[in-house]
Amino acid sequence: MSIDWSPLSDVIATRDRFLVTSHVRPDGDALGSEVGMVGLLRQKGKDVRVVNASRTPPRYDFLDPHGTLFEHYGTQVTADDLRDREAIVILDLSAWSQLGDFGEFVRGFQGERIVIDHHVSQDDMGATYLKDTSAEATGTLVVRAVHALKGTFTPEMSTGLLTAIAMDTGWFRHPNTRPSTLLTAAELIASGAKIEEIYRLLFERSTLGRLRLLGETLSSLRTDCDGRVAYATVTLDDLTRTGAIPQDTEDLVDYTVSIDGVEVGLLFIEQARGGIKMSARSRKGLDCSRLLAPFGGGGHKAAAGATLPGPLSESLPKVLEAVRVALGA
Repeated sequence: MSIDWSPLSDVIATRDRFLVTSHVRPDGDALGSEVGMVGLLRQKGKDVRVVNASRTPPRYDFLDPHGTLFEHYGTQVTADDLRDREAIVILDLSAWSQLGDFGEFVRGFQGERIVIDHHVSQDDMGATYLKDTSAEATGTLVVRAVHALKGTFTPEMSTGLLTAIAMDTGWFRHPNTRPSTLLTAAELIASGAKIEEIYRLLFERSTLGRLRLLGETLSSLRTDCDGRVAYATVTLDDLTRTGAIPQDTEDLVDYTVSIDGVEVGLLFIEQARGGIKMSARSRKGLDCSRLLAPFGGGGHKAAAGATLPGPLSESLPKVLEAVRVALGA
């Protein structure tokens, strides 16, 4: 799907002070896309701040080696600090709920809003949408933006954008990996991204808490629908007992679909504020985005998420029953 990048070009031509943000609990695509967008905007001579509703997970600290790029809304930055911003570029989300505590500020923002995203679900955010739901990652769209606006890939930008694309393709193993994906990766590597170093930083420096949490999560694995469904849980007690942090739950859902014969995998994570954050993955065609839409969730066909208000004892049976219906089980 081709995107007309002229709205972004026009805003860059007429505005000087930019704010870049992404969704709560930012992942590799969110943070890597921010790095790429900041690089492009600064090449155009813009004053840019990156502010997120959630703190940067330690796993991604290499994307901000000096600790000066990503700012946390509420502790490091207040609404008053951002009154001078003239435009917001919102990356990797199209739903108000995904902005968390930063949503109120964005709703009241009087400047230009641009959303760059690849998710299917979409709220009316009063923004110009630059979307391609067939793209494997928002990082891919930022790469296209750099091309369209005649920017240059620095090693820092390339590192962020390769991280974005690699993480949203499961390190180039998911069905959304296409020949063009690998060509883009090759371009970013040629521009300074060190793929072996990025892999090591992402996957080979786990904390003891994360590994212990992995063990607890695998112990909680259960199956349903004659082995076509697998699900696991992470409770607040699990986090406390193992010494893990909430960000350590990233990617754990992938283990649910690593079992032979499983078509749908679910992970339910108890939240400190109440409610359950859940992730779904499918391997044989079930549309996860459609599955979770009744629960206020969204995402992609093969991967989606939702936040449910009730406790685990209520949320898990409801979602499991919806899966059974979807599978005709």
